[in-house]
Amino acid sequence: MHSTPTGPGTPGAPGHDLTPGAPNGPTYARRPKTYFDLLLALYCVLLILSNIGATKGVAFGPILTDGGFFLFPLAYVLGDVVTEVYGFKAARRAIISSFCAGAFASLSFWITIMLPSADFYENQTAFETVLGPVPRIIGGSLLGFLVGQLLNAWIMALIKKWTRERFMWVRLIGSTLVGEFADTLIFCTIAAPILGIQQFGDFANYVVVGYFYKCLIEVVLLPITYPTIGWFKRHEPTYPGAVSR
Repeated sequence: MHSTPTGPGTPGAPGHDLTPGAPNGPTYARRPKTYFDLLLALYCVLLILSNIGATKGVAFGPILTDGGFFLFPLAYVLGDVVTEVYGFKAARRAIISSFCAGAFASLSFWITIMLPSADFYENQTAFETVLGPVPRIIGGSLLGFLVGQLLNAWIMALIKKWTRERFMWVRLIGSTLVGEFADTLIFCTIAAPILGIQQFGDFANYVVVGYFYKCLIEVVLLPITYPTIGWFKRHEPTYPGAVSR
């Protein structure tokens, strides 16, 4: 029969506190109290979902767009929140992290398509039809996203340097006008032939409608963006003057 050690150095024995950070207890890295990690996760999810939705061409009468039209503008609104509350460096980190997440998603879809199908699986063609264009769509989207979002964040941070906490609507709209133009032009140039848009008139329609729609969404969502940013400023412990509740 074996005896169970019960000395003071034994886990669970008297004198051995299992509370994290206590003497002889387990050791963990401390995570600062911040909402940035939640915003970063949402950033990545929005980008990946909008890229998948963008593989479907959508028409509202003469207006041409893609299936990601209602998701992608939200990434810019989220980018504005991150830049306004956490600054350009944090926004750049979120943008690059989302870029990497999107690239990994594209690689994952490509590998999944290339894997040999099981004998009972009958949807390979449909699977390729839906997700086959995604790597190319994501390539255009990621390039546009990277350039557009970095421009958006940089201009917004620059305007805030001049205006401080005043005239937030100026930096929200001004940064979007520049960032969305670069983003839309780059993405549409790459995505148009994949979606079957061949005529220059249709291409111009795709670019112009997409650009003005995204900018309009920014304006329409200002009544939501303003209180959202205000909430994060009040509850983020690291923001000057914040009162955590």
